[in-house]
Amino acid sequence: MIPYFKKNHITNELDKLHSFYQGIVVNPRQEVEIDFKEKYNLKSFFLTKSCTQSLELALMSLPDSKGKEVILPSYGFVSLANAVVMNGYKCVFVDCEPSTMNISAEAIENAITQNTVAVMTINYAGVACDYDKIQRICKENNLFLIEDNAHGISCKYRGKYLGSFGDISTISFDFFKNISCDEGGGISINNVQLWDGFVKSYYFGTNKQAMTEGHVSSYEWKHKGTNSLLAEPLAVILYTQLQQTDKMIRQYLSNWSFYFQELQSLEKDGKIQLAQIPEYAQHNGHIFWIKTADKSERKKLIDFLKKNKIGSAFHYTPLHTSEFGRKVGEFRGEDKYTTTESSRLLRLPQYYLLKREEQEKVVEKIFEFYK
Repeated sequence: MIPYFKKNHITNELDKLHSFYQGIVVNPRQEVEIDFKEKYNLKSFFLTKSCTQSLELALMSLPDSKGKEVILPSYGFVSLANAVVMNGYKCVFVDCEPSTMNISAEAIENAITQNTVAVMTINYAGVACDYDKIQRICKENNLFLIEDNAHGISCKYRGKYLGSFGDISTISFDFFKNISCDEGGGISINNVQLWDGFVKSYYFGTNKQAMTEGHVSSYEWKHKGTNSLLAEPLAVILYTQLQQTDKMIRQYLSNWSFYFQELQSLEKDGKIQLAQIPEYAQHNGHIFWIKTADKSERKKLIDFLKKNKIGSAFHYTPLHTSEFGRKVGEFRGEDKYTTTESSRLLRLPQYYLLKREEQEKVVEKIFEFYK
C-alpha cells in the first residue's frame, strides 16, 4: 500500500538525545528560536506545542474582541476558525483563488466592515498568498494580518521568506509537515504593537516576562493566556530535523516536480487540472494536488487508486458550510470557487521517503483511470 502521507523521516533522533543532553546543545528550544530569527530575519520567534496553539495565541494578542470580526478563508483548517471563536470574535469566511486555493485578496477587500479587526491567511501547500495586495488592504483599513504559515517552511514570496508577512505569523512542525518533531509549532511577533499582549498570553496570562526583566518584583495574572512551552525532547528532535532542512526540501520538490511533469499531458487533454505556482512564489512541495472534473469523479478516482493499493485524500471542506461554522460566522460575498473547487481537489502521495517507483505506479494508475 502506498499511503498518501507518512510520518516524517526522523533520523536517529532518540539516539542523539543523549549527546545533546551532554551539553552539545544546552538549550534546544533557545537554539531553534535563534536559528529561526536569524535565517528568516524575524524580530522574535517562540516555540509552542502546536500551530493550533500558535493561532490561539495570535488571536489572544489582539485588542478587545467584543462585537468584532475576523476575515478568514473558508477553505482552511478548523484551527483558524477555532482560534477566532475561542477569543470572542465572529468568523467572516470568504472565497479562495482556484489556481492556488489561497484566500482571495478581492474577497477580503469586499468583506471589510467597521467591525473588522484582522485578516487571517493560509499559505496553502507552501504557496504564498498575494501579500502585496493583502498587506496593502490591511494597511489601508487599519487591520492586523495573521499569517498561518503551517505549510510554508523555507518558502518565499518575491524572494522573502514566508512567516514574516503577518503582524503575527505561525508555523507547524506536526507529523505531516516537511520538517517535523511529531507535534509542535512556532509563532513570530512582527508588530511591536502586539508584543505586550502576546508575551502575557504566552506566559500563562501573567506578567512573568516583566518580572524576568526586573521591571516588577513578582508576577501576577494580567491577561488571558495558556501553557505554551514545547517539551524539551521535542525541541531536540526539531533541532536535528532543521539541520537537514535543505536536503529534505529538495526531496519534496523532486517528488512534486516528477508528478507535475508526468501529469501535464492529462491536463492538456482536459482530464485534470494542476496547481499553478504564481511567479512571485517559491514553494516547498509540501502537497501535490490535482483537480478532477467534479466530486463524483474524485470519489471514483479515490476508489480506483485504493483498489490498486494507493492512498489518496481530499483536503479541507468549506468551514462556512459546517454545522458550527453556520452558528459562529457567515460567508460574505460570492462563494464562486470555495465549494466547487474544494470538492474537486485530490491529494496524491507525497512524503520524504516516497520512492520514485511508487510515484511511477501512482502516475500509471491515474492514466489508466482516465483511459
